[in-house]
Amino acid sequence: MINYQIAKKILKKSIIKIKDEKIKSVNSLNRVASVNIYSSIDYPSGNNAAFDGFAINSKDTKNINKKINQKFKIIGSIAAGAKPFKKIIKRFDAVEIMTGGIIPKGFDTIIPIEKIVFFPSIKNRKYILINKKVDKFNHVRLKGSDYKKNEIVLEKNSIVQPNHILTFKTLGIKNISVKKK
Repeated sequence: MINYQIAKKILKKSIIKIKDEKIKSVNSLNRVASVNIYSSIDYPSGNNAAFDGFAINSKDTKNINKKINQKFKIIGSIAAGAKPFKKIIKRFDAVEIMTGGIIPKGFDTIIPIEKIVFFPSIKNRKYILINKKVDKFNHVRLKGSDYKKNEIVLEKNSIVQPNHILTFKTLGIKNISVKKK
C-alpha cells in the first residue's frame, strides 16, 4: 500500500475527465452543473402587486391632506395571471388588484386592502377614499427584481439544491447540463 502523500501526488498529476450529460432540471437534485445556467427572461415579467389591494397613480395623491378625503373611482379588477388591463385610465381612478397581478400602465403604487376605506359603503363599493400622500412603488414588485435576463442563476461546478430546482421551474428551464455520475 502506498502512503497518503504519494497517492495525493499521483491524483494531482492524473487528468480525470468527467463527461457531461443533459438531464431534465426537475431530476437534477445534488448533481453538479457543467455550465453556467442563465435566466432567459426577466422575472417577474412586469411590475406586479405584492399585496391584494388597489392600484392608483401616486401623483394623484400629492396635494391630499388629512382633513379632506379624495375619492378614487374603482374602474375594475385584476387577478393574478389575468390578461392585461385595457381600460383608459383617468386621474383619480383605482383598480382592485390581487397579489401577483400585473400593474397596468398609468398606475404605480398599491394600497393594501387592509388600509382601504370604501365609499359610499363596504357593500356598495364605487370609490375608495384616500387622505394622505402615497409614495411611488409602494407594495410593488418591480420587473426583473428576482431575476434579470441573462443573469447567472447557477454557476458552473455548483451542486444543484432544491431552491435551484424551484428557480428552474419559475424561469421555464426544462433541461440542464450536468456532470455524469
